[in-house]
Amino acid sequence: MKKIRYIAYIALVIFGIQACTKDFLELEPKTGLVEENFYKTESDALLALVGAYDALTVQNWQFIPLMADIFSDDAFTGGADAKDMSQWHEIELSQMTDANGSAADLWNRCYTGIYRSNLYLEKEAGITWTTPANQKRFAAEAKFIRGYIYFDLARHYGWVPVITSVLPSIEDYRSVTQNTPSEVYAQAVKDILAALPDLPEVVSATETGRVTKYAAEALLARIYMYYDGIKTAIPELGLTGDLTDGTTTLNKIWVQTALDDIINNGGYTLVPNYADLFDWKHQNSSESVFEFQYSEKAKSSDWGGWGINGNFTVIFYGMRNPAGFGGFWDAGWSFATITWSLVNEYEAGDPRKDATVFNADAADGTYLKAFENSGYFNKKWMPRNEFQATAGSREHNYAANFIDIRYADVLLMAAEVNLNDNPSKAKDYLNQVRTRALGAGAAKNSITMDDIMHERRVELGGEGSRKWDLLRMGMDYAKTRIDNSFNVPATVPNKQDFVGRIFDPQTYGLFPIPGSEIRNCNTGVLKQYVPKYK
Repeated sequence: MKKIRYIAYIALVIFGIQACTKDFLELEPKTGLVEENFYKTESDALLALVGAYDALTVQNWQFIPLMADIFSDDAFTGGADAKDMSQWHEIELSQMTDANGSAADLWNRCYTGIYRSNLYLEKEAGITWTTPANQKRFAAEAKFIRGYIYFDLARHYGWVPVITSVLPSIEDYRSVTQNTPSEVYAQAVKDILAALPDLPEVVSATETGRVTKYAAEALLARIYMYYDGIKTAIPELGLTGDLTDGTTTLNKIWVQTALDDIINNGGYTLVPNYADLFDWKHQNSSESVFEFQYSEKAKSSDWGGWGINGNFTVIFYGMRNPAGFGGFWDAGWSFATITWSLVNEYEAGDPRKDATVFNADAADGTYLKAFENSGYFNKKWMPRNEFQATAGSREHNYAANFIDIRYADVLLMAAEVNLNDNPSKAKDYLNQVRTRALGAGAAKNSITMDDIMHERRVELGGEGSRKWDLLRMGMDYAKTRIDNSFNVPATVPNKQDFVGRIFDPQTYGLFPIPGSEIRNCNTGVLKQYVPKYK
């Protein structure tokens, strides 16, 4: 398969199962592929695995990087007005409720992926394997996907049910109880550690998008650094001790070793020209550690989200009604407009600014200035006329991948985790990223945590990392920077758009558990533990 999402989406036995939802209870097969005649051959196994990958990367109105940027001080919600995608405005206003649509969509996407992974792991032993090595590899990929999804659940909801097998009945799903945040993080780490020994170090050109050993190591480092930060930042979560699967402990030494393994043995390099990373013609570069694959080949037109194989989020980032601009930009919906705070973070002459931020008001063209317009748009993902689909809806078929883990992020994580133990190594790792953009003369002689946070922000701007960096630095740190991002310049004509938008620490940076899930499960099974949502 050329790219993992190029394979046609199939609805396996679960056909979009959603834990404890009405859809789950009223499930009906949508194709002739049911459990009795599936999970027989290695080809069946591959299709089943694609279904699990699909649940990891699908964009049905809940794409985490976009929502994370809106939460942070890097992007405003934007849109046509304050009611356009109201579920995202609620994130920015710290006014989410258990009726929030994106919170429900994300929850459903996560438990769909968990079910698919669980079902695969239950059935794979009965498959006739023509390539025995694939059995271990496919199972490892399913565990990685499940572990990644449990990380998503832990960092968004905290207290969620951990389900690691296909339960016997609907009543069992209605009755499954919540685990603590510590237990959810532990399950994520257990799954990914279990996957590591059977994941390949590299994948062939025909398998682009499938997970590798190095991607798993990088994700574990990301989980460790977030977990280690929020243990102190959000004590109400009750996180204590190190993450472990009972044999391996995910502590600082393990993470230092894993990141060095990626750096020394992974074969990754920084792309010389930063802007080339976001040239859609040259994706899956030497800097890509794990990249979500999107394609126009499905010619999809599915407003429900699950049938989309293109990058749906692209349409959210674009200007409304653009005219001029050399005919380069396609029309979009003006969400996730860039903050003045992020624009001002860049040093003079930093080329990453022009590669990340499109200054529409300084360019040769016109556009509709809608709600929370700053004049700045996320250039990395704005829709481009050259990539407009020839069939299906244009909104659903942009062939723009999303680089989930970049080598630059690996280097910056390594800089941070070595900062106190090996300052020279930490400085070298940070300077590799910094001088790629600014040249050798910009190298720092010594670095601090503030230097690392600055470099992470300007290097990874518009890629969804900022929220998690803010939270792990502490609630006061997060609130100060998020609130200050709404101090808009006095000359801005739509200053009223930004009034009253602040971060409320009583959310813990989490989403509410969807009320529909609470109601569809047995009484008292799911509870809200976050003060803001009780």
